[in-house]
Amino acid sequence: MFSGDKKRTGLIVSYFLSRCNRQALDALGYKNFTEAFNGIGDLLNENPNNIKNMRDEFDPYFDNGRRGWYQRELRVSRQEIFDELANLSDTEVENLVKKLLGMAKDGVIMENTELLKDLGALIRQSTIHYNQDFVWQDVELTEEFKDAYEEYLDKNNYKIEFFSATSVITTPTTKNIFVPNQWFVIASYAVGVYSELHKYKAYFERVTESRNERLDTYAKLLRDNASMVDKTAFIDSGKRVILVERNNANAAEKAAKRLWRFVTDYSWWSGQKTVDRGDFYLSVVLNMLNLVNASQGYVGDIVNAYGSDDHLMSLTKNLGVFTKNMEGKTYDIPIHPEMTEKEINDSNDDVEATTGPHRIKISANSIKKLGGR
Repeated sequence: MFSGDKKRTGLIVSYFLSRCNRQALDALGYKNFTEAFNGIGDLLNENPNNIKNMRDEFDPYFDNGRRGWYQRELRVSRQEIFDELANLSDTEVENLVKKLLGMAKDGVIMENTELLKDLGALIRQSTIHYNQDFVWQDVELTEEFKDAYEEYLDKNNYKIEFFSATSVITTPTTKNIFVPNQWFVIASYAVGVYSELHKYKAYFERVTESRNERLDTYAKLLRDNASMVDKTAFIDSGKRVILVERNNANAAEKAAKRLWRFVTDYSWWSGQKTVDRGDFYLSVVLNMLNLVNASQGYVGDIVNAYGSDDHLMSLTKNLGVFTKNMEGKTYDIPIHPEMTEKEINDSNDDVEATTGPHRIKISANSIKKLGGR
């Protein structure tokens, strides 16, 4: 149930501090909360203020003398922790926290959360998960999701009207985009890939800046005409940039080499456009979801919305949270870099044998509501 993920560990520890209060401080050997925030933050490589803020989010739900963030409901990730730990005794929560902090002290958590994931494995296994898990059916979206997506569009001067199975999006130039509800579900399976691609791009931009290079020129050079001298210089620069964030030479070298592969071997992640482009991720996402760019390209915009908005990103991690009639994880799945080519091919064979071609279907009633015949 509980993994060695840094952010998740921080939430669990913060829950413990809120629920057990002084008892939690005594159990963890801290004299006061300031010392606890600093100590836990140091173990998890997290800002101590973030630990405090996460504890404050849980405070309204416990009788600990603090009001906390009573003005708002728990966010999805916090609610998941609250629900999972609610049936455990104080002692069981304490033992779990000590185990997780012990893992952090031994470096296990940091190793389990690689700075840059294996893109090839991530894309292949996310694609397999999508093909095996996604079921074509009518989709009912929750009100929380509708409100969150409408809020996101409002910021960009777009409008949306939701119907039972379809929505109509109006652009700033009053053009209409007709979106089946299934698209909102489909897009959620690509959020992990989208986020990781942008994480790679952000590191590439930092390396480029550190080398006083121009982004578009450097991207094309590395893709089309990189030399061994370029490779050595890039990886050295990458390690220096990464070591600022992660004081681990081995982890920095591994990440820098993956970053080099990202900018020179586009076949690794099925890239087409150079990584300096704002839409460099689009073809990867559409290929992963088996969609045709011309007719279903807006799915890429939905993926971008999820990946750009913290609330939407949190909501779409689990189908049971943002739909009323579907269940299961979407992008938040374990990725195994050690998966062999044979295992990958076998999994793909299974997918091809059990799933048919994906097609978008809009019911006659939905078309009628939208003004069609």
